[in-house]
Amino acid sequence: MAVDIEIEMGTNLVSVPVYVNGSGPFMFHLDTGASRTTLTTRLADELGLSTYEGSRTEARGVGGGIPVEYASVSSVKIGDLDTGSQEVYVLDLDSMMGRREGRDGVLGHSTLKDYTLSLSYGEKRLELERTLKSDRSKEVISDDWASFHYVQDTHLVSLPAIIDGSDPIDLVVDTGAGSTVFTPELVERLKIDAFPVPGIARGVGGDVELKMARVKSIEVGSARVDEAQVAVVDLSRVSPKGALIENGILGFNFLSRFVTSLDYPNMLFRFRPLSLE
Repeated sequence: MAVDIEIEMGTNLVSVPVYVNGSGPFMFHLDTGASRTTLTTRLADELGLSTYEGSRTEARGVGGGIPVEYASVSSVKIGDLDTGSQEVYVLDLDSMMGRREGRDGVLGHSTLKDYTLSLSYGEKRLELERTLKSDRSKEVISDDWASFHYVQDTHLVSLPAIIDGSDPIDLVVDTGAGSTVFTPELVERLKIDAFPVPGIARGVGGDVELKMARVKSIEVGSARVDEAQVAVVDLSRVSPKGALIENGILGFNFLSRFVTSLDYPNMLFRFRPLSLE
């Protein structure tokens, strides 16, 4: 199943048309860094959803330490694919991050975890394929597919990256990041020069100082980007979830060069050049 996506100007975020309980389409950001599919409070009110009484808790995967409520929906449909009933977060994203046209929610791991996701920024296309564990035999798993792991006990997908010829360094795949991000600790460890720039890094956990750096290369498997610009941000201050990310994030300026595929059930990934599509 494939759907056309939009790339939001200024943020490079991926917007996907989603139907909820038969209504829509609503535009949801595709965010592999989010633990659970999330509806804005505005959309939940529009759909007449009731949040669970006494369900307020902390949403580590959305922002960490942010009070949220839960609701049940009978259907989350993407194109012709109905992912079925599920529990979602309801969060006032408009107040936390500013209201944006075309953002009614976030499509996160709780919906994506049973599928193989293939994202092509260049062709503005998202494919989702229902996948069972062990669907890919050992014969299929080759240099084309490689294993990923989750950060601790979270939903965060971590891949081994080689930066300027370094030993493998774990970076998190985050389609909700408009840029590749390194932590200040990683920059210091690799002796990369970083310089302050005007502006701030904004997240649901707050605003933090923004620096930029440039590296000669980032390699993940057979995928390589040369002369890559990266943001340098203290992720632990953007959100408590960020404190779990030791080294950094692979964001738009890396992922957009390839067709990015994540086979969640089998914990596999691959990057393919756009020219091969």
